[in-house]
Amino acid sequence: MLTVLSQLEIEIVSERTKFGLGGAIKAGHIPGPCPFGYYRDSDKTIKVDISTKDIVIRIYQLYLEGKSYQQIANILNDENVPSPVKSKWGDSTIEKIINNRIYMGDFERYKKDKDRESEIYMNVVPPIISRAMWEDTQNQKGKNQRSYSRHRVYIFFQKLICPKCGKIMTGKGTGGKKTKYMYYTCEKCKIYFNEDDIEEILIDYILDFIEYDYQVNKFFYPLLSEKKDNEAN
Repeated sequence: MLTVLSQLEIEIVSERTKFGLGGAIKAGHIPGPCPFGYYRDSDKTIKVDISTKDIVIRIYQLYLEGKSYQQIANILNDENVPSPVKSKWGDSTIEKIINNRIYMGDFERYKKDKDRESEIYMNVVPPIISRAMWEDTQNQKGKNQRSYSRHRVYIFFQKLICPKCGKIMTGKGTGGKKTKYMYYTCEKCKIYFNEDDIEEILIDYILDFIEYDYQVNKFFYPLLSEKKDNEAN
């Protein structure tokens, strides 16, 4: 009986906590870190930050123009736009902003159990963008994915850094169905490298590394092992 009553009390407290949290969210008290573009007022509610809201709007506009997360991040970094994180803008930061319902006024609370659906509270904070604009960006994802799901396979996609400015280089291609030319370019520095040349250099480097590893295993490891055995004896 004590066990049953204890379990019942835990469930009641849990339900009261959930009810209280739901009421707080509906009143504009959003849990967790304050999203970029907003600030917490003295009453702990979320308000639109006039100094950064235009950055959020521009991110959505650039995405609707067909720009990728990384391209948007590069544009903001080039213009020295303040980032919500200590480091520079990155594709993951842009992606979080694009996928966050908070910017159209809704709050999505995720369950601890990943199998359960998240709970959405509508119109709980002042929106920065319209609901229509947010929906358009979600529809744009399909267009962007089709744009970037190329018939060509870019082996070094988002793995090469521009030697001049340090930005991630983008993959591009030319040619028809039979002959394809793939290269990587930096949109800022206007330099590019042919994928075949990169692959050839990399293969030579890998072969040299394998040869080095083979020589170490063949000659040096036996000597080191023999020396260690002698010291142990």
